[in-house]
Amino acid sequence: MGLFMSQQQEIGALKKFVRATNFLATSQIYLKKNVLHKRALEHTDIKPRLLGHWGTCPGINFVYANINRLIVKNNRSFVYLVGPGHGFPAVQANLFMEGSLSHYYPETIPYSEEGITDICQKFSAAYGYPSHANPEAPGQILEGGELGYSLSVAWGAVLDNPDLIAACLIGDGESETGPLAASWYANRLVDPATNGAVLPIVHINGYKISGPTRMGRMSHEELDLEFRGLGYFPIIVDDQNEEDVYVQMINAMDKSYEMITDIQKRARSGEDVVKPRWPVILMRTAKGWTGTAQYDGKKLEGNCESHQVIVNKCATDKGHLDALNTWLGSYKFSELYSINDKGELIFDEEIQSLLPPKQLTCGQQHLSYGGEVVRALTNPDLSKLAYGPETPRGTRGHSMYKMGEWMRDAMKLNRDQRNLRIFSPDETYSNQLQAVFEETNRSWQWPIEEWDTDMARDGRVIELLSENLLFGMMHGYTVTGRHAMFPTYEAFSQVISSMADQYCKYVYASQGVHFRKPVPACNVVLSSLLERQDHNGYSHQNPSFLGAMLEKHPKIISAYLPADGNTTLVYTERAFADRDKLNIIVAGKKDLPQWLSLDEARAQVKDGVMVWDFASDENPDVVLVGCGDYVTQEAMASLVLIREILPRVRIRFVSVTELTSSGLGSLDFQSKPWLMDEVFTADKGVIFNYHGYPNTIKKLVFDYKGNNRFRIKGYEEEGSTTTPFDMGVRNGTSRYHLVIDMAYKLFQQGVIDETQHVTITTDMLQRLVEHRNYIKENGVDPISLDNWVWTR
Repeated sequence: MGLFMSQQQEIGALKKFVRATNFLATSQIYLKKNVLHKRALEHTDIKPRLLGHWGTCPGINFVYANINRLIVKNNRSFVYLVGPGHGFPAVQANLFMEGSLSHYYPETIPYSEEGITDICQKFSAAYGYPSHANPEAPGQILEGGELGYSLSVAWGAVLDNPDLIAACLIGDGESETGPLAASWYANRLVDPATNGAVLPIVHINGYKISGPTRMGRMSHEELDLEFRGLGYFPIIVDDQNEEDVYVQMINAMDKSYEMITDIQKRARSGEDVVKPRWPVILMRTAKGWTGTAQYDGKKLEGNCESHQVIVNKCATDKGHLDALNTWLGSYKFSELYSINDKGELIFDEEIQSLLPPKQLTCGQQHLSYGGEVVRALTNPDLSKLAYGPETPRGTRGHSMYKMGEWMRDAMKLNRDQRNLRIFSPDETYSNQLQAVFEETNRSWQWPIEEWDTDMARDGRVIELLSENLLFGMMHGYTVTGRHAMFPTYEAFSQVISSMADQYCKYVYASQGVHFRKPVPACNVVLSSLLERQDHNGYSHQNPSFLGAMLEKHPKIISAYLPADGNTTLVYTERAFADRDKLNIIVAGKKDLPQWLSLDEARAQVKDGVMVWDFASDENPDVVLVGCGDYVTQEAMASLVLIREILPRVRIRFVSVTELTSSGLGSLDFQSKPWLMDEVFTADKGVIFNYHGYPNTIKKLVFDYKGNNRFRIKGYEEEGSTTTPFDMGVRNGTSRYHLVIDMAYKLFQQGVIDETQHVTITTDMLQRLVEHRNYIKENGVDPISLDNWVWTR
């Protein structure tokens, strides 16, 4: 198009295109009949409930048309992310115009008046189309219900997609959110030599729902200084300038494209491009642009009053209906199309000149659908990484370091595929994953000093101290078909709890959408666990993320709590094989006893619940359960203790290493409750030592008829700067507390008498007092607490 059309002709085509999409967006909000406005509107044409947000729609349409122009002109792949909330009528209008809706939904949304009627009648209607971008809509990679995630997801999408440009429209209200504010820093992380580019377009329409935005009240100079300080090259488009805003936008888009291709060309020719100054377009257009300018003395266009539905009484008020008639008529939609003998819409030639080839339309961008773009990982050989069968049970080792070795080998094996990354909020070393730096580096595009370690332009580790930015990048990376891990301090994973929730909703809503295929899981690794926050104190003790995610759909969420290094390796392999999920792996970074051989670990992972025969007796008197690595250590230590005290008592040890919202492990306890009796016995007391909040497990066993036999132990929100063992003491999960609980259950069941019960309880309480006195005097736990030997 650009080779054969003058700029004036391009502007004419753009204006027609935007007229058409503005009309279609407006019709979706208001109309259930007469959707092409072939006659004057009547009250009966109007929907009974008017829902949606008009104010942001014109800007979305304006940008969409200009992206189409760049696609047609340069034959380049784009994906378009829309950050402003509830602008879906505009997105859907463009998806209809480009033919993506009729391509994926030919029966319900044909390219005809019937198709327009469908999107109008069903927009914001029960069992219809949402008011924000959603997985049912072609080309969307972000569930747009919550503001602030668009730019980070865009950055993630372009990683390892060198030919892709992600155009990201950011609302000026959205720009005030924390996740969006942090997302500007991604320009320090993305290497132009090997990755695609993001074109951020900030839509400064000046207002949120009921007041002004920060950027809306900033001068051009202030905006320029802010974005130059962030490392970008700002290009301002303003509909109040003397030059036509369409001319400004064409020039801005062309300059942005030239800058992007220049940066990439220089980097790919071998030049070390330090601090690449990517373009950002700062676009000022009026909120509600082209709508009803004012009504009943109230300013609508260019004001917060146009945020949602304006003239909203059209079904009953003649004045409102007349205003809508005038508004829709101003677009002169009937001049823009004809209908062929098949009943199909044929838009005029100028509009068609802006429609990309089908395979290049934003709605049919193949990277947004999973399926064939997903390349399975070549997995490391676990037998070469695992603690071998010759390792005595109870030998101390490291789970997180083993995970780091797995990631190192996986990155090496998949080096040519370029489909695996770590998104680490500044904790790669702290969480003991440093083995990956034997194979790769941290990606860094700003100056690298001679004393910096493990940093390079093209590293597979994306590291910056913003959980929001990095989780958003992982979202964009995985839904476009690649594999990733997000390791973080357990206590601060709550920062991304809402982001994880939105991701899960995106994945869940994608199920059953016929054109969406499975995508790799998001793998969240929680380390630096509450039991070992030696110097950090109470602020670093919080397992809330685990409990919150276990409220979600069991097919989407799995929590893996491996008990040792070998189980961690197997769960890591499994997590990266999962599709359409968010996995949580909970693993400590300090040395801990190793319990299972690799074969045993595989058996453990198969069901997520396993009786450890090597630690158990037949016909048990009591059942002891460990769920989590540190609490399993304490449970096993309590076995040694109680067997020394009561050598004739029979105990079963059960390891639980997987949780979902439907229960323990992958065994079908709900429809086969007798399995619970098989694992936990039918009538014996159960002491369940859990890493997180006890209420999480209480809810999971609530429906089980034998739940009254369970004594659930876990984090009781007690803590401070203290010793590792004392954290268990304060929350009742220590070996001494477990012995007290087992003794009580044994007394209840008549296995021991009252004298034995009192003697054992008194002994354990005295040991707890002695421990407290010791650490207050010496500042450390007694060496014997870690140096105990597993015996059976």
